Amino acid sequence: MATVEVSVKMDGDGYVTSTVRGKRVSCTHDYKYAVDRLAEKLFPGQATTIERLNCTPVGRLHSKWAITVEGN
Repeated sequence: MATVEVSVKMDGDGYVTSTVRGKRVSCTHDYKYAVDRLAEKLFPGQATTIERLNCTPVGRLHSKWAITVEGN
C-alpha cells in the first residue's frame, strides 16, 4: 500500500495542504475537504483511506493526515 503523509496549515482565509508530488489543495471552509481533494488528485480513480494523525497544532500547523491507497 502506498501511504503519503500530509500536513494542513491555516492560511489567512482557510486551510492549505502541504505540497505532495507538485500538488496541493486549499479550502476556505473545511480542512478535511482539502485532504480529501488532495487524495483525489494524487490517486485519481483509486480508493483511498484517510486517517488523522496525532499532531500538536503549532503556529499555522493545524493537523497531519495519512492518505493510503487501498488494495495495493
